[in-house]
Amino acid sequence: MSLSARISPSMNKRDYYEILGLNKDSKKEEIKKAYRKLVKKYHPDVNKEQGAEEKFKEVQEAYEVLSDDTKRQAYDQYGHAGTQGFDPRSSNGGGYEYSYGGAPFDMGDIFNTFFGGNNNFGFDFGFGQQNQERNRGGENIRYRMKFSFSEAMSGGEFSVKVKRNVKCSKCDGSGSETGKRKTCDVCKGSGRERRVQNSFLGQIAVMAQCSRCGGTGSIPEKVCSKCGGTGLESKSESVKIRIPAGAYDGMVLRFREGGNASLGGEYGDLFVEVEVEPSEKFDRRGNDLYSVESIPVHVAVLGGNIDVETIKKDVKLKIPSGTQPGTIFRIKGEGSPILGKEASRGDLYVRVDVDIPKRLSKEEKKLWENLKDI
Repeated sequence: MSLSARISPSMNKRDYYEILGLNKDSKKEEIKKAYRKLVKKYHPDVNKEQGAEEKFKEVQEAYEVLSDDTKRQAYDQYGHAGTQGFDPRSSNGGGYEYSYGGAPFDMGDIFNTFFGGNNNFGFDFGFGQQNQERNRGGENIRYRMKFSFSEAMSGGEFSVKVKRNVKCSKCDGSGSETGKRKTCDVCKGSGRERRVQNSFLGQIAVMAQCSRCGGTGSIPEKVCSKCGGTGLESKSESVKIRIPAGAYDGMVLRFREGGNASLGGEYGDLFVEVEVEPSEKFDRRGNDLYSVESIPVHVAVLGGNIDVETIKKDVKLKIPSGTQPGTIFRIKGEGSPILGKEASRGDLYVRVDVDIPKRLSKEEKKLWENLKDI
């Protein structure tokens, strides 16, 4: 299926190197020196001339991109279009809002994971407020899973083998052969005991976690022969997890109650860190994708249609006559799926390179010489 791609309007922004009076080979020290000089020159508190404030903003924007190695590389390769995806406030949805600090909304209603039986655990992104508000007592566990770029773009259900502590199947997590527990004879049920420690100041009495019951305040009536009174047993199980379409490298998914159990049966969480392998075809900036296509000289001169690879299918891109090497086209809606809005997607930016032949036949060389004389 072909698609008529829309070409983005030409960008009127000035070249960042030109703004700072530099070239592409300039070193970091030169960029910083030029920035400081121009900031002083155009600062609104110093320069009251008309247009000085706009020049001041231009200098700041240019320095922000060129002083950052990643942004500079993207700018050198794709021009101004290459830096758009770095802005989390952009209209494309801000792919980098999802971080280790938490998520803007709970994804639990959208994705499901199944740990066998009837257990059903929702999940959300990151280590945010929801994690601080609950204290289950069980330990969290963390796994890292590697996905291809294609798998991350399409999302879906995947299996991971998880080893974790679960409730003892014999005593149902009580730690007791009879299923009953009694008050700890050391701490008398408080979970704390008084300890005396020697220091250079003499003996100091401190309250610490009870060494007999581990702070629970109770001990097994009769120690379970299977778990030794811990109430836990180790179990390996294959877990099915769902990865959202558009998952990015470094993304962390939290699956509630997928971690280790504690005495009494409360579970921690399972955290899965997503590792996305780089694509040979696409670069990603937020929700936008970037690629490079080579076109023959005659297509650049005369114009025509070319096939462009996207993450879903090939689409037709119309090349206007007189297209110059390095021209960037935007194909709307062919970028990465936007997290939480899988029906919406970012854009694909395509930079065209002109394929100039290195060797010519005698006939081809004669034709080019004839064109030169016209």
